[in-house]
Parts: sequence; structure tokens; C-alpha cells
Amino acid sequence: MMIKPKIVVLSLIAFFTIAFSTPQKVIANGQAEDNGQSLNNYQFSLPEGYDQLKNYRSKWSRLTGFEFSGLHWSNYVVIYVNKDIKTYRKNYLEYLRLYRSEDDEDEDDEDDGLDENQFQGYEVGTVFIKENYSSEKNMPSQPTSLTIMVKKNPGYDSQGGDWEYLQFSPSGSVIMQGKTNDQVVYKECAKCHGNMKERDYIFSTFYIEQGG
Repeated sequence: MMIKPKIVVLSLIAFFTIAFSTPQKVIANGQAEDNGQSLNNYQFSLPEGYDQLKNYRSKWSRLTGFEFSGLHWSNYVVIYVNKDIKTYRKNYLEYLRLYRSEDDEDEDDEDDGLDENQFQGYEVGTVFIKENYSSEKNMPSQPTSLTIMVKKNPGYDSQGGDWEYLQFSPSGSVIMQGKTNDQVVYKECAKCHGNMKERDYIFSTFYIEQGG
């Protein structure tokens, strides 16, 4: 289905209004300077035992530029995923479709039969990494943490979509790790993501495709 330009514009306006407490600002191609040093060159340290996350910047798919997120402690975030990028893209476009105006829905005869949600779940082993940066003068500044979601085998956490949540400090210390029955994890992560159950607990995000 072709998405009309005006539909996308209206959808993005609706998304920004609902998802963020302050306007979102995306810096094209992720270019932002922190005291003369590109944040793209900053390397987060990882705790021991997490070698599977090494070199995620070069090996994984980058989903966004530097994006302000009121949902993540009012930090700027950069998001990567190790696989399932087609599912992420499809769910993002489905999110846009659901926020079309009523007028556009009436005009699109080809949309008949597409009223039900068509979000897809992520496969086991899918990992999302969010690099978090503090905000200073409406720009990303200091690295604050890595937040991670890992899709586990069925039964890991049936109340939370079988997602494991982790947060590491920039130096590689574990700040939190667990699932919805952990009170800290629930308060800081799982409670909010639980609102996106129909999207397999992953928020739709302003999508900037990086490469092919």
C-alpha cells in the first residue's frame, strides 16, 4: 500500500504529540558534537559475559539518528537491532497506518479489509540496544547508559512478552537486569513497554534508514 505524503505528515504529528512530553529533534545522520568529539566515536564498555553485543555499531542495523525521547529519562537515544529489521519496519508502517485521518481512510478504497491491527512479533534472539545521552541545550551531550531488550524463549516472562531488560553504565557496570517481576525493572522499563503489548512491547519510532 502506498502511503500518501500528507498521511505520513499527519501520522508523525500524532506520534510526536502522544509519545513525547517535549518536541522530538532528530539530527540528520546522527551527527552531533560533544566538546569537539563526535558521539558516534564514543565506545560504551560492556560487562564481562556479553561478548555477543560487541561491535554492534558495525554489525547491527542502526534504526535512528540521535532522537530525543521523553520516555527514556528525557535522554537522546540511538537505537540498533541485531535482526528482525523487516518486522520493525513493518510495525512502524502499521503504526503510521493506524494514525491516518478519518478523511484519508474514507478516500482510500484500497484499504478495505485492513481495519485490524497487523503488527508482528519479534523472533527469539532479537536484541534492541538504545544508547542514551543526556540532553543539554536541546542537543545530545554526555553518554548516560545502554538500555537493552532481549527476546527470550517462550516462558521466560509470559506477563511481559518474554523480554529481558538490561541497563549498563557507560563504563560497563550492570545497573539493572531482569523481567517484569523485578520491581526496579518494572518501574523503569517494563511498565511503560507494557502499554505496547500489541506491538510486542516495542515502541514505534521515527525511522531513519541507514543504508540498504
